[in-house]
Amino acid sequence: MTTATAQETRQYIMPRVNIVEEPEQVRIEAELAGVEKDKVELEVKDGELTLLARRAGANGKGVYLLRERTPADYRRVFTLSKAIDTANINATMKDGVVTITLPKVKAYQPRTIEVK
Repeated sequence: MTTATAQETRQYIMPRVNIVEEPEQVRIEAELAGVEKDKVELEVKDGELTLLARRAGANGKGVYLLRERTPADYRRVFTLSKAIDTANINATMKDGVVTITLPKVKAYQPRTIEVK
């Protein structure tokens, strides 16, 4: 008999994303409304980028008449191509959107070849 780990039994919300390819990089923009910057985790392992985030619940007093914004765990996994320079991935967060910048390895960036 096997037992499930907490990560296997936990329910996750898949955040909405935009993925934009530019000549020198790929940019992922993920919506994480209500998530604080210190509650976002990014991990690169075995050719995948994993985004994890936690939105806490409201700590106000009183009785909820309607509660649509509950605590939530976000998770999304992206498969990385060999064109990505995983050592130089960085991320910023502003207005509930985390922007992950994935620079391309120089060999995969477009270049102009001079004809002689």
